[in-house]
Amino acid sequence: MHIVLRPLGIALFALMGGFYLAFGALYASVTDMLWFHAAAVPEASRAAVLPLYLALMDLIGSASIALGLLGLFVVFGPIRRGSARAAYAVALAFAVPLVGAGLVAERLAAITGAPTSWHIMGGLFAVTATALYGATRGPRRRAHVAENRATEAKGYFAADRVG
Repeated sequence: MHIVLRPLGIALFALMGGFYLAFGALYASVTDMLWFHAAAVPEASRAAVLPLYLALMDLIGSASIALGLLGLFVVFGPIRRGSARAAYAVALAFAVPLVGAGLVAERLAAITGAPTSWHIMGGLFAVTATALYGATRGPRRRAHVAENRATEAKGYFAADRVG
């Protein structure tokens, strides 16, 4: 069972990085209000708030794309090499926007009756928590051990060339 945890954690972290990329691309490319956002804005006000809405969507989208790219870089670098600290950092970075979005969704639903819910963010948070568990509980080589082995191998082959 433990042998499956690390690959599962890495795969789930990669899935979350891909989610942030796709989410960011969607939000950065909208040209009109998404239906669940439009439900929170009175019809008479939509045209007036659309420029601000599109600017905020671009900001959220580009930040999400950056988070996804950075997350994937860390997943396939330090986390894959066994860094538990990197796994905790990525889990925190992935979880903070999910918690914020869940709180906003519930607040909007209560105020406007918009069809938003924390359930989607809760599911993504569960995926992130499972990824963290797998990446930190499965068998792993410590990052410094892998680096030391690489350094030793370079020295070994260099000695072969000299002698």
